Amino acid sequence: PYNPVADPSAIVTSGKARFTVLTPQLIRIEYNDKASFENRATFAVVNRNLAVPHFTQTTTNNVLEIKTDSLTLSYQVGSAFSASTLSISPVKSGNDAFKKWAYGMTNSGSRNLLGTIKSLDEIGAETLNCTENAGKMVHEELFHCEWGLVSRDGWALIDDADNWGLDSDFWWQSLNTDSVDLYFFGHGLNFKHALKDYQMIGGKVPMVPRHAMGIWWSIWLNVNNFDVVEIVENYERFGFPLDTYILDMDWHSKQGWGGYSFDRRLFPEPADTLGWLHSKDLYVGANLHDNDGVRSTEDKYKEMAKALGMNPNSTETIHFKVVSKDYMHALEDIVMDYDETMGMDFWWIDWQQGGKQGGCAGGKQNPTIGLNQVRVTDHLRRGENKRGLVLARWGGMGNHRYQVGFSGDVAGLTWANLAYQPYYTLTASNVLYGLWSHDIVGPSDDHELHTRWIQWGAMSPVFRTHDRGMSAGGCMNNDPPNCGIVAPWKVPYKYIDINREAYMLRESLLPYIYTGVREAFDSGVSLIRPMYYEFPQFDKAYLADASGNYAQYFLFDDIIVAPVVTPSNKTTSLAQKSVWIPPGQWFDLNTHTMRTGASDGSTVLTKGYDLSEIPMFTKAGSIIRARNVPHGSIGLASRQYTNLVFYVNPGTNKGFCELYEDDGITRDYLDNKHVFTKLSYTRTSDSMTFTISGVGSQSPYPSFPKTREYELRIVNFLPLKSGSINGVAITGGTSGGNTWSYEGDRLTTVIRTGMLSTSNNVTIKVTAIGPVDDALMSGLTGKLIHANLAKKNLDETRVTPGAHTVSGGRISDAASAGRLMGYQALKDTNAFMTTLKGYNAMYTSAVDEINSLKPSKADYETEALFGINYNRWAYSMALLESAMK
Repeated sequence: PYNPVADPSAIVTSGKARFTVLTPQLIRIEYNDKASFENRATFAVVNRNLAVPHFTQTTTNNVLEIKTDSLTLSYQVGSAFSASTLSISPVKSGNDAFKKWAYGMTNSGSRNLLGTIKSLDEIGAETLNCTENAGKMVHEELFHCEWGLVSRDGWALIDDADNWGLDSDFWWQSLNTDSVDLYFFGHGLNFKHALKDYQMIGGKVPMVPRHAMGIWWSIWLNVNNFDVVEIVENYERFGFPLDTYILDMDWHSKQGWGGYSFDRRLFPEPADTLGWLHSKDLYVGANLHDNDGVRSTEDKYKEMAKALGMNPNSTETIHFKVVSKDYMHALEDIVMDYDETMGMDFWWIDWQQGGKQGGCAGGKQNPTIGLNQVRVTDHLRRGENKRGLVLARWGGMGNHRYQVGFSGDVAGLTWANLAYQPYYTLTASNVLYGLWSHDIVGPSDDHELHTRWIQWGAMSPVFRTHDRGMSAGGCMNNDPPNCGIVAPWKVPYKYIDINREAYMLRESLLPYIYTGVREAFDSGVSLIRPMYYEFPQFDKAYLADASGNYAQYFLFDDIIVAPVVTPSNKTTSLAQKSVWIPPGQWFDLNTHTMRTGASDGSTVLTKGYDLSEIPMFTKAGSIIRARNVPHGSIGLASRQYTNLVFYVNPGTNKGFCELYEDDGITRDYLDNKHVFTKLSYTRTSDSMTFTISGVGSQSPYPSFPKTREYELRIVNFLPLKSGSINGVAITGGTSGGNTWSYEGDRLTTVIRTGMLSTSNNVTIKVTAIGPVDDALMSGLTGKLIHANLAKKNLDETRVTPGAHTVSGGRISDAASAGRLMGYQALKDTNAFMTTLKGYNAMYTSAVDEINSLKPSKADYETEALFGINYNRWAYSMALLESAMK
């Protein structure tokens, strides 16, 4: 439980001024003319009762000095606050960015790294500078812009003076009584420490249910019980995973924009439909517009009216009043609980009706954060052991406790708006709001943009596709042929496989992503992390901007993602992308190339990317946690991991990772009912030893698997000479337990354990057929992949060299070598090594062969049988050349 009243020994009072030392680098600064200081919680700050850090206080020549291990605060006793009477300096001067702060210096005048705003409704690449967007409104509500908790100047402020004090039940009481109420963060460039300190006073980032980190779907159509089943079956039929099903606003009765009762014409028996979804392990949410209040036509109107002392036989609407505890509890526990007993799991709060509705004063007392708080904490208030979850807009500082975020209706399906979303998302981590969910959708007439949006969604915090009814409305009026229901499978053949791969990638990474969600709970550092969290001393870490330049970020702790947010070149069909490679060794997850970032932070990789590629890099030697995803998996995210996959990447002689698990839905994780599984390895030039930890002394939760299968995928490794799992020899084979196989097109050794007890440690030892030549292996996978893409492109018009003759065919040799090595790895390792060592020469011959086909640009428009036009040739050449970068 949070306690807003600080330990008295942390407080220094000097007349009308009060200072609270919260941590060595975080100090609260108050001024109150009546010396009656504010002790209540606000939505921004809920907990001030922290362990008191070491500090001293002295008064010399009428100057009060408070000194922590990190900061020195100086105050001219008896004076009003000013630049000359109040200042804070670092205890140790040095190379850190923080030099000095004086009263009157604001976030606006510093190099603050910004926070977030309410949503993206009706706006494009909006500035996140709170001074520049001050006063702007959408849907008659302010942006609720908040500055970041981190700055390149090494200090940041929370100004809480205009916030509202809350009572013990977290209901608004009255405005803050202090005239000055600042929280000073003096963390220098240790940005992650600043976020952790804020979480200590602003509250934890609670863990959302695990299904929320899978794949969501919604559409604004008049969907009925038959449609619900058909949509899920389409996901299965087309091989796309799905975990969370959202009913948009048409689910409810049609007396108005808002409603709380099922439209029985669509859902005659709601419990039947919701029960069917639950039988598929899908979780269900529904859209709400609360401002309409509760009409007399609602199913539970009479009961709510009676609870509020109103005439239950009246036809008068019960008006929305978010500031009323009685109204909100009656709404939640009577009207909406009825839907929840039929199977509704959570709510999409589509609040867009103004900032002063429901009795709110506006500003920091607004319906957005009020509704979010009530609905996320309903289960806790009722004594139910279930995690809270909403899909809702940002309502101001402290909203990190009530996630996930709904960024609203994207203003237009344009490349510019796609390019803005990564920047908007990663910047929100600076206020701990790390789970933005965007409408992932694309126009039906630009499949490339749609696919790139899907790829960004797959690597964003919350992957939620949403067709907002574009088959009707303005689109249908203006451009009927191009209006249609948008789905990832309603695209030409070229795109459907790529879209599916993005979905499958997201679903497979759930163990990695969910471990990142736990890390956010523990540390306040979000799943999506700006580059400057890890590399604050380098200018290039700050290059991401609203236009999509250097749109890159860390996905949790090991993977850098740089989604493509610009269209491809019309000639080469590749999209040019510049990615900053930080100092150190980074493994390219597309091409399996080891890349080195210069120690001065100057390395930038610029190359073309095929539509099938999402630029991603991982730390040398990292282990990526994943799971296998069967074709068309429905409800997989909510289930326990009966198999785990560990991708072991090259670059170091040892490695380690942790994987977090819990039941995924209750609050039992707060009582340590969870399991951390650890994988470590050591490596020599030709061997590796792995240890996977068992449960040991941990207390597993009831649904934790007693047995599971492990799969190790050792990237850029050689076929095995020998190996064992817990002392039992591994045999070569493509399936079954205690076996190994080789994926030649990925140069990856795959080891499968079969089902093993999770109680005990697992030891796996492997020895390769010889020393691994890391330099030789680096980048070969990219060449194998691109050779096949280049060949396939030429095959489409039968212009591949050697397709009709006995001569040529070097591109076919290069494209076929991967599968060949997979076969040779098990049958003839000498032949394998010959193919491996000769591949670069083979690839060079293929490049020369395709280059020799270069047509005249005069053939740009024509493509005769056995001829080739310029763009088709240029695409294949660009593919081959890109793999060599």
